[in-house]
Amino acid sequence: MNDSLRDWLNKYLGIPIVALLRGWVLNRVVSNMPFPTLRYAYYRLVCRIKIGAGSSIWMGAQFTGGAIDQIQIGEGCSVAYESFWVAGAPIILKNNVVTGHRVEFYTSDHDPNDPAFARRDAPIVIEDQAWIGSRAIILKGVTVGQGAVIAAGAVVTKDVPPLAIVAGNPAKIIRMRKSNEFTYRAEGTPLFS
Repeated sequence: MNDSLRDWLNKYLGIPIVALLRGWVLNRVVSNMPFPTLRYAYYRLVCRIKIGAGSSIWMGAQFTGGAIDQIQIGEGCSVAYESFWVAGAPIILKNNVVTGHRVEFYTSDHDPNDPAFARRDAPIVIEDQAWIGSRAIILKGVTVGQGAVIAAGAVVTKDVPPLAIVAGNPAKIIRMRKSNEFTYRAEGTPLFS
């Protein structure tokens, strides 16, 4: 095959097919399949998302951005229904992270002072044993410390120290956890979840 034909195929077939597989098929078909084994195979093989042993991503997850292949989910994590992942930069959930329903991760925003409204990307890191409540939003550049708790509906704009409990918009520390030894661990995905 000559180079011009290969370039044409890549431009007019390859790129659109990848966009279709990592866009519409991923978010409308695969994420809503009630069979976790098939979902995870697609996430791992097509999207190249790293998912650790015993972790679960429940149905309805939505993924977008050029860094979907840089999403890493450690061992024993549980990500509940309808999570939303904007991956312009890596999103890393370490081990035994638990989230509520409809948690959102945004690694990208736009500079309101830039005439071209330039996009800005920065990674999100969620350390071991962190809990993230339902409908919480984690914004770009944030690290959530080990054992921290994010209250439901919180908007996290800055780093959260280990063992802190934060709430509000923007999230602020309301107190520190009393225990620093944790035993909770997700045990896979419930059937049809």
